Amino acid sequence: MFEDLTLLAMARRSMDWLTRRQEVLAENVANADSPKYQAKDLKPLSFKNLFQAQGQQPLQAVVDNPMHIQPPVEKSAYQAAVEKTADPSKPNGNNVMLEAQMQKIGDVKNNYQMALNLLQKNIKMLETAVDKNG
Repeated sequence: MFEDLTLLAMARRSMDWLTRRQEVLAENVANADSPKYQAKDLKPLSFKNLFQAQGQQPLQAVVDNPMHIQPPVEKSAYQAAVEKTADPSKPNGNNVMLEAQMQKIGDVKNNYQMALNLLQKNIKMLETAVDKNG
């Protein structure tokens, strides 16, 4: 019910994108010394696409007891692509620059915190609206 609210859905999709980007950037840092490894990143998240519904049906987890809750498991809609950089490669063919990756990780952290704050404020607003004591 609440996940259909536009603002909550937008914050959730934004947080999903930021989570996936954090994973990709962590892979880059982990492979900073791997020969011929090319840094990857996600394409920027479009504000317009945040409002559009995802066209995928969520996958369902297998439940072996009917009393268990069946949480939805969704496939990531965000795919990593090789990052085009003007930075020269290292002698081993690796193009990961740790400073740039760490800056991106910091940006992800700040944006995730902002989305989380937005989500918490909107949930608090809904709780206030539903509260019988006003």
